[in-house]
Amino acid sequence: MRILLKANTLFFRIILFLGFIILISFFLNGCKIEKKSFNNLTFISINQNGFYLNDSLFFPLTLNYIVDLQYGGGNLWASPANGYDSVKGHYYTSKDSCLMQLKKDMELIKKMGFNSVRIVRVGEVNINPKNGELSVIANFKNKRDTTIVLSNSFWLRKNDSYNNYFTAIEEMLGIIDSAGLKVVFLTRMSIEFNSTETFLKNLVSYFKKSSTIMAYDFFNEPLYFDRKDRQKINVYSKVNHWQKIITTRAPNHLSTIGLEGVREVFEWDPNILNVDFISYHPYEHEPEQVRNELYWYGKYTNKPWIVGETGWYTSKKNERDSLKTQKSFAIKTLEQSYNCGAKGYSWWQFKDVAWNDLKNHSDLMGLVSKNGNTKKAIRVFQDFDPTKKKGECLCLDNYYNYSESTSFLLRGKLVDGENFPIEGGIILGWSKQWTDSYHTITKKDGTFELKGSFPFYHWMASSIKHEMIRGDIIADTITSNPPIFDLRILTVNQLDFLE
Repeated sequence: MRILLKANTLFFRIILFLGFIILISFFLNGCKIEKKSFNNLTFISINQNGFYLNDSLFFPLTLNYIVDLQYGGGNLWASPANGYDSVKGHYYTSKDSCLMQLKKDMELIKKMGFNSVRIVRVGEVNINPKNGELSVIANFKNKRDTTIVLSNSFWLRKNDSYNNYFTAIEEMLGIIDSAGLKVVFLTRMSIEFNSTETFLKNLVSYFKKSSTIMAYDFFNEPLYFDRKDRQKINVYSKVNHWQKIITTRAPNHLSTIGLEGVREVFEWDPNILNVDFISYHPYEHEPEQVRNELYWYGKYTNKPWIVGETGWYTSKKNERDSLKTQKSFAIKTLEQSYNCGAKGYSWWQFKDVAWNDLKNHSDLMGLVSKNGNTKKAIRVFQDFDPTKKKGECLCLDNYYNYSESTSFLLRGKLVDGENFPIEGGIILGWSKQWTDSYHTITKKDGTFELKGSFPFYHWMASSIKHEMIRGDIIADTITSNPPIFDLRILTVNQLDFLE
């Protein structure tokens, strides 16, 4: 009897110990939620040649699409962005009407010639800057917003906010999959707050068997939305950590980061980012800037890359001409992307909105008008053949100075630590109040001439896999006409942490 009692006690202790180990393991692994298997297990893969689907080359033609959350009766569901609402229509608020409209939009996107969508907003959690608390915003009918906190509670399996949120995303993915589209899912990671890493762990673990998801986009345009100055080593280390989360928890999914363009080289250097592919977002702020930047991407990016965003607007004033202009821009930039080695191309965005963005004209960059009519540019994507022979990656006449301005000149030479010239480096000049800027690219011998329409008071210089340096200019003391300032030799050392 005593022996049996001891045996039972030992057995009970073992059970308690194993239970404790399982509990600790659950906690350390970010309280992840497992989800049932999806039916279609055809994942997108990648190598240096590009993306693959069913062992065939896959060229993502992607349309950016904004998804909101709708709230009612204690539940969440996905909805087309409030901004996509027709001027004459009524904003859909019930779950059935939201999902039905989402389904119609996805089917239309497929007919427009696209094979994938980049889902924006619904995955970009809000971060409380005081404590890192995460939340999402949901529309309650069409009157006000509801903030739903995504708790980082240890008992995540019983967390209704996370489960409701993921269920809404799951329903959205099912609709997108039924239309025959793949998804790039945009999130919002933070270098400062580890709560976003917990979110990423939960997200990718829950959807690890969803082959509808092609890739996770960690962060949108750090140049604009990462407010703090960064050392390249800090960016490098943190992105490595994010990538590890993907590779260990969702090894069938890919990763990317959406970079504004060549100016990201000062901090979020594309060639130090441990992601599966780079997404660039070039826009036409200066004449032919997009095609010029595409040339640079193709020449200096050392891993697969795509155009993650670009677009051109239409106008009601000269609707016929602007529709032709939008179509022409799509033709030229898609061809240049393909010829320069891009592995995919994404357009911003699905439908016109009313954000009152008069400066950048982003209200009118949709391929569908507010009244629901498709625009002429969709023919570019319907007719595109990603298997055709590549043409020439064009280096345009204004490659070194998009602005073609001559009012002020900043010149010099960029070299590395061994005094070798650096080709393809980026020089950036700022106005006195840091409100306006121009950039240029160094030539084969490392020399540069940065031209602008105003005097430069501040400058920055860097190159891929090299440090960033900066300085100031007393432009008021320059007496030449036009003002010319010579920075002489600028030295940027290679990043030693990459060795």
